[in-house]
Amino acid sequence: MENEDSDPTNDVLFMDGLGFSEENIAKLKHMSIIEVREIINSTKVNISNKKKQNTIRDLGNQNKWKDAPPSPIEAKEIGEETWAENEINEQEYYETMTKPSKEITKVDRSDRIGEDTELELRLKNVSSEDVMKKINSREEWKDMIEELDDFLDDS
Repeated sequence: MENEDSDPTNDVLFMDGLGFSEENIAKLKHMSIIEVREIINSTKVNISNKKKQNTIRDLGNQNKWKDAPPSPIEAKEIGEETWAENEINEQEYYETMTKPSKEITKVDRSDRIGEDTELELRLKNVSSEDVMKKINSREEWKDMIEELDDFLDDS
């Protein structure tokens, strides 16, 4: 039953992995129990001493920028080496960017619904009298718009 090519160490480990007792392994392999235990224990020590391989971590640790990113000049050089000039559609990158051809004027938001006009005017150090004028003018506009809506609904 036993081959000339069979390796007793692998056989013992295989049988141990299948759940055979040390005594049964020793009987089947015609070995002493001490030899079987030595084989099993030496393999356990070798396995626990072996460094576990983690390919992704090992590759990541080889990265020269793992502690700090490349400088802007290096990053630009990397980009120029990686992509040909016609591979990057610069127009696509700049489409979403606002490039006004003329100066954008500030908008008066004080009469918008939901704006805290009193607080905004106080922060700008405007007197309470001016605040009341602003509020009254807004009320007048509201009334005028409501009258216009009613008029248009009736016609």
